[in-house]
Amino acid sequence: MKKLYFTLLIFIIAKMGAQPVISAAHVIQPGPVTYYGVDATQLGSLTPGPAGANVSWDFSQYTPSSSTTQIRYDCPTGNTNCTDFALANKIIESAGGEGYSYHQYANNELLTIGTKSITSGVTTYYNYTDPLLELKFPITYLQTFTDTFAGYSTPASLTETGTQTVTVDAYGTLKTPLGTFPNTIRMKMERSTVSNTVGSPMANITFVGYTWVSSSYAGALLTISFSEVAVPGFPVAYGRYLSYGKNTLTLGTEDVTANKQIDIYPNPSSDYVNLHHGEKIIKIEMNDAEGKKISEFKNVDKIDISGFPSGVYFLKMTFKNGKTETRKIIRK
Repeated sequence: MKKLYFTLLIFIIAKMGAQPVISAAHVIQPGPVTYYGVDATQLGSLTPGPAGANVSWDFSQYTPSSSTTQIRYDCPTGNTNCTDFALANKIIESAGGEGYSYHQYANNELLTIGTKSITSGVTTYYNYTDPLLELKFPITYLQTFTDTFAGYSTPASLTETGTQTVTVDAYGTLKTPLGTFPNTIRMKMERSTVSNTVGSPMANITFVGYTWVSSSYAGALLTISFSEVAVPGFPVAYGRYLSYGKNTLTLGTEDVTANKQIDIYPNPSSDYVNLHHGEKIIKIEMNDAEGKKISEFKNVDKIDISGFPSGVYFLKMTFKNGKTETRKIIRK
């Protein structure tokens, strides 16, 4: 049974003082990323290291035994495989075109809606009847959420249900064989899955994964994971995995243009914030640093933030043409 249990998601991270923040302004930048995998024989004593603020992690002792390249595409026009899942607007290709994961980004949420794998000429699809919620934006230190999911594969007679909890549990300085990376943020994913295959005993799968990301690089700087598969009548199977990368981050023309068009001032501010853009702003949704909606404004180009506590906030602006942009402001 071949299925992706962990998808490397691509982000650009804004900064909130010493704390990195993952913004929805840029998600899954199209293009290739390369990762270096470590042989399991080196991972006997592997641990994720501490959680918390301003911590340090050192994984520089691990040497690579393999490498893999993933390519991310925007749909529907970025790749011919986009048509496999009509709702997907992002896909990730891996294993030289033998594996694909399909994602939907909308309403500041990133969902996984399906996967495809090709093995010895046989194509297997995995369809999420209840999509897996991977991330909610904006994401900051200590944010957490839980989601249920369900799916099935074809042609194999496999069905699954489960629960996943995502927690942004740490930020600090990361060291890998490729260098030292300050201002990184770590996301922890805990997933419990009940897997049923016709003619086979039910399997209970426990997965815990950690991903470190930085505003200066595309993709993950480091990913580690631990898995347990329990099947009645068989010994529990344990797995460990570690990979790392250092991929150049570039903004596309549309990203640069969008950043230049929006003018927010004064920022920081203690009372009013003015917003100017080439398109008419019809709605502004104000979220706190944990992503909770705290206020909404309609058809305005100036908002009063004097009644809110000092701190970092995110303004999700909806324009007349239907597009949205999210920007950070600071209340002094």
